[in-house]
Amino acid sequence: MTIAPLDLILLLGSVQGSILAVLLWVNPKGNRLSNRLLATLIGSLALMSFAVGVPITSQWISLATELLPFFLAMSIGPLIYFYTQSVLNPAFRLGQAEKRHFYTTILDIGAPLIGWTFVIGALLGFIPRNEGPHWGYIMDEYNTYVDIPRWLSATVYLALTKRFLNQHQASIEGQQGPQLRWLRQFINAFLIFQVIWFIHLVPYIIPSLRGPLLDRFGWYPIYIPIAILIYWLGFKGYLYTRSEAVNPANSPSKAAGSDLSPEIIEQVVTALIKAMEQEKLYLDPDLSVDKLGKHLQFPSKLISAVLNQHIHKNFNGFINEYRVEEVKRRVLDPANEHLTLTGVAFESGFNSQATFQRIFKQLTGASPSEYMAQQKKKSSQIGI
Repeated sequence: MTIAPLDLILLLGSVQGSILAVLLWVNPKGNRLSNRLLATLIGSLALMSFAVGVPITSQWISLATELLPFFLAMSIGPLIYFYTQSVLNPAFRLGQAEKRHFYTTILDIGAPLIGWTFVIGALLGFIPRNEGPHWGYIMDEYNTYVDIPRWLSATVYLALTKRFLNQHQASIEGQQGPQLRWLRQFINAFLIFQVIWFIHLVPYIIPSLRGPLLDRFGWYPIYIPIAILIYWLGFKGYLYTRSEAVNPANSPSKAAGSDLSPEIIEQVVTALIKAMEQEKLYLDPDLSVDKLGKHLQFPSKLISAVLNQHIHKNFNGFINEYRVEEVKRRVLDPANEHLTLTGVAFESGFNSQATFQRIFKQLTGASPSEYMAQQKKKSSQIGI
């Protein structure tokens, strides 16, 4: 049996993707949920690559590729979105609300369901067997137009993921660590693929162009990039997972904070409270843990350790609480009536309107405008 060179690339990509998906799934190191979400993503791409690249040497192989759910493209967007969240937030879990995002994969099994309906109906005598070509045509048409919601789904989830990534970076005052670098590469790779997919999708859904397109290029313009994505994503993602698991810098708070004496902890906590309540360092929009460490003459890892292990807050959460309280104080001060809410937020240490809105609602349960309305209502009631 001779395999075409391009089909061989797809098959090798599917084999490598399957191996790496298994390795990630069973990997006990690092964040298990992140590993398994990435494994599922790579495995889904590997299955699609296999279904396109496998040589059709018998009618049974042809039936298998038509009737089995190899193409679960609607799951790609949610997998990317939730993988990103799990990497940035180790406490993230897939709850019932998150699992609902995968319900749309029912669209992916539409064509196999049509095929199974014909097969079972033909075997039971309900459907004439000579109608097979007509049912095959319906499956082909369904597969053609279901690619539109597939592309839209992946694009929308990529946009949501990119927005989430930008909000996260804004919340940590623009600091760029290995997690963010990896995730930006991860998202950008899929955005490039979306452009390639769109270029192929437009002529594909036009009936007069579909036949010539497939006759000349087949599915290679889409699936060769998928194979490349599998190679890159597999190695890069697996190596990132390994490096995260063995790099002690990924959990400095535990390493640095587990054996601190009560005296050291008290000194750091006292210095932090003084820096916030008396010196009001939180008003500095560029304040970072390194900058605070230099001011207090404590190592930044020590500050992070005390915050995480003994105050049970991360650096940004600790600082932003003071900023929110400052905003609440300033908006009630008549001297600040000439300022907008955003202006008050910037003077209180925030450097991003989006971050201010998100953090304020997170800590108070109300948006800044809702909070203002509540305070005005209280004032009017007191006046009465």
